[in-house]
Amino acid sequence: MLAKHLLNVSKALRGATLRNASKAPTTPFAGGGLRSTMNDLPQPEGDWQEHYNRRNLKNTAVLSVGIITLISSIYMHFTDEAINWNYTVPVYDRCL
Repeated sequence: MLAKHLLNVSKALRGATLRNASKAPTTPFAGGGLRSTMNDLPQPEGDWQEHYNRRNLKNTAVLSVGIITLISSIYMHFTDEAINWNYTVPVYDRCL
């Protein structure tokens, strides 16, 4: 019973999908036509320089935080000797 119902539903969905796929889209766009044009794009408003300056200030802040983090992490690695950079001759225990 359930299998027969699922088979009927799948046939109905398959048929509806094929019928809808063969039709051309008839939804109107913002300009009123059936195809989108350059007139349907949003028009820029406001001063572009103000927006550019705000975005540039944010990018500069992110860059400066990144540089400060890089310098501080390199400093910490050199002072804590967490990484052996092999820039000195190691001291060996000469007990034989």
